[in-house]
Amino acid sequence: MKSKFLHLSASVVLATGISGAFVAAPAQAVVCSTSNISLGGVNATACAGAFSGNDTGAGNPLETLLDGGLFASSVGNADWTLLAKSDQANSLFTAANGTNIGNWSLSQPLTSNTFVVSLKSSTNYSAYLFKDYDWSHGLAGVFNTIGVDLNGSGNAGKALSHASLFVSNISNNPAPQAVPEPATLLGLGLAASGMVISRRRKSLK
Repeated sequence: MKSKFLHLSASVVLATGISGAFVAAPAQAVVCSTSNISLGGVNATACAGAFSGNDTGAGNPLETLLDGGLFASSVGNADWTLLAKSDQANSLFTAANGTNIGNWSLSQPLTSNTFVVSLKSSTNYSAYLFKDYDWSHGLAGVFNTIGVDLNGSGNAGKALSHASLFVSNISNNPAPQAVPEPATLLGLGLAASGMVISRRRKSLK
């Protein structure tokens, strides 16, 4: 009887401990990923969030964060300007509001190829940086709000409330050019040398 009581007590303590652990464990934070959004097939360079609140609410929270150096480690100090929102009439920037996965686009290249797109869903937002974007890749992209706020199932994002477009004062930088590898340069040098020697031999004949 004593052993049954001890066994029952141990079970109650174990069950209480497990349920207590679930209660005490904090909810998993939603963290953005650079793969949550792309333009012309190119993923964002960096991201930050999710943040609680409205990205363009009172005091312009996201613009304040950007001007304060949110992406300074990637682009240095820059001055940022809110250019357009997807829930306001504009001819520059569109996004599929009301969906958790959808398309977004620009109607023309921006004055700077370093810019930020913010996705706002429910009461949260995340910011996605595009640095030195090569406009030749295109002006249409896709997004997923899973890095902003999760729906009831916990494995998909909530619908997009709006997207916001911020442009930096960094001038358009040319797309980085591929640098030939040393082996390639050596091969080209040898080929050129061979052509010169061949011509000299022909001229001596």
